[in-house]
Amino acid sequence: MSMTKKTQDELDRWSKEVKRGAVTLAILSLLSKKRAYGYEVVKLLDVKMSFLALEQGTVYPLLRRLEKRELLKSEWDYEDPAKAKKYYTVTQEGLKALGAMTQTWSVLSREMREVVNEVE
Repeated sequence: MSMTKKTQDELDRWSKEVKRGAVTLAILSLLSKKRAYGYEVVKLLDVKMSFLALEQGTVYPLLRRLEKRELLKSEWDYEDPAKAKKYYTVTQEGLKALGAMTQTWSVLSREMREVVNEVE
């Protein structure tokens, strides 16, 4: 069964909203396990989460916003002087936010599965 334009448009809007909420949780989760630089975050998300399909132009501004909110901190690595890299890690505040987001995501996903799979 093919989708109509209206259905496709609604799917696109819905997907965008879901991604917007999920990407912060995904980034905090990845960076809580290991420090990474921006492009590495993009690649990790690309490998682990095809649904998000994020581009650098989306990830870098989000990393800066999360740093400004003090959920992430960064430090420059000059090991390769020709190509310095800015590495991000999760702060204590970021870990608290991650814990709360993870718990909320768990409840939401469980409840959504129940609603979507509910049989009358």
